[in-house]
Amino acid sequence: MNVLKSGSIISLVTLVTLSGCQYANTRLESQLKKEPSEVMQKLFSIETDRQFYITFPDHKNQVALTEFVSANDSQDSKPYVRGVLADNKNYSVSLDYRNITALNGSKNQNIVKFIVPYTLTNSNAVSDETLSTLDNPNLPSNSLYLGFFELDYITNNITQYDQQLLGKYSTLTAISYDGQDTVNINIRQYPTETDQNKNVRSSFHDLTFKVGEEMTLIENVIVE
Repeated sequence: MNVLKSGSIISLVTLVTLSGCQYANTRLESQLKKEPSEVMQKLFSIETDRQFYITFPDHKNQVALTEFVSANDSQDSKPYVRGVLADNKNYSVSLDYRNITALNGSKNQNIVKFIVPYTLTNSNAVSDETLSTLDNPNLPSNSLYLGFFELDYITNNITQYDQQLLGKYSTLTAISYDGQDTVNINIRQYPTETDQNKNVRSSFHDLTFKVGEEMTLIENVIVE
């Protein structure tokens, strides 16, 4: 019968222990490794695990954009990128990524400022008079916003600097940028159920913003 010497036993135990540690470390690294963001890849051609977040009007809650969807309307099927509030599934954001508009004037070539419209939805709202469960009581079941963002290509971070309410129960019909500091937005605002009972029809609005270090509404004209 062959008997292992004590030195051989110690070496074998050490080898098994080290192998076990390496296996555990490999599993831990696999668990900690984050998947690349499909949203960042498709929208900005960036390979990163960083997320694109939209901040709610209460300036506290944020939603990560995670999935590409289409929303049918009366004319066509519009593509959006969507996210749902983590601790309250009633609230979601649909970003109209086809209308991402890059702004000129950045002094840093690694920094890109851009604006983009998105819709905040509260699927649990009974009426506009019902208080939101967020800290902002003015969030109805459907609100169209224009967001002002900055993308840093060094860190792959997106920072949201501002947002402007374009209209409740509204859809974007056009967006244009003069290449300097003026953005024009055209929206169609639909009547609420209460408005419909008062024979109020939908209206069209032209909004003009100045964009620079901040975004400022300078005109809101009802055209029809």
